[in-house]
Amino acid sequence: MIKKRFNIENPSDFTSNRLSAIIIVGGDNVEELEIEFKNLIDYPVYDRLRNTYFKEAAVITQTNFYIDNTHEEIAAARIALRIRDTGDSLMMTLKVPQEVGIMEYHSKINPTMLDDEHINQHELPDNIRQQLESRGIDVDSLYIVGALSTERREIPYDGGLLVLDASHYLDTEDFELEYEVSDYESGLEKFEKFLFQQGIQSKKPLNKIQRFYARHKALTSKSLS
Repeated sequence: MIKKRFNIENPSDFTSNRLSAIIIVGGDNVEELEIEFKNLIDYPVYDRLRNTYFKEAAVITQTNFYIDNTHEEIAAARIALRIRDTGDSLMMTLKVPQEVGIMEYHSKINPTMLDDEHINQHELPDNIRQQLESRGIDVDSLYIVGALSTERREIPYDGGLLVLDASHYLDTEDFELEYEVSDYESGLEKFEKFLFQQGIQSKKPLNKIQRFYARHKALTSKSLS
């Protein structure tokens, strides 16, 4: 197992342009401490940024499939489990909030895992299974709750990675600006400065999975009323 501290001045040190304070690698399993800042924006701001800062950025399309069990124990534990499909590969990720940042446990998975709504517990990556079971979460009734698709653009910005997202899920779409960094304090200062310079109102959002579940709950409650 390798622990690597990245040098933010050298982009070649990063995997898939992701910025992390610490990353631990072991075979196909990866543990990553993610530090990022987010801000919801409206479409006019999204459109302006897309046609200025992100005009030359490649478009990355990805779909997140969110997972819980029939007792909703993952959501109740305030952690998140997803499978991300980028078109080239499938990655399962467990996201666990920390005092600073989010610890992410990644593992590549077999595409056949998406063939059925239910997740076979025997196909769970060991690193993710261990984290779930250590929290007393039942892994034999996992299923895919739903999906969220994102059109993403990324650019290097002041030692970090600036990300522009347009997300579509259920009957909803929203727009978000993210800043991924390796240091919390300096990253926060730079992100707040960028928002101020662009005249963007500070509006810290729920994360994507929280927004998905909030809308899912609202639609489910409406259909049952």
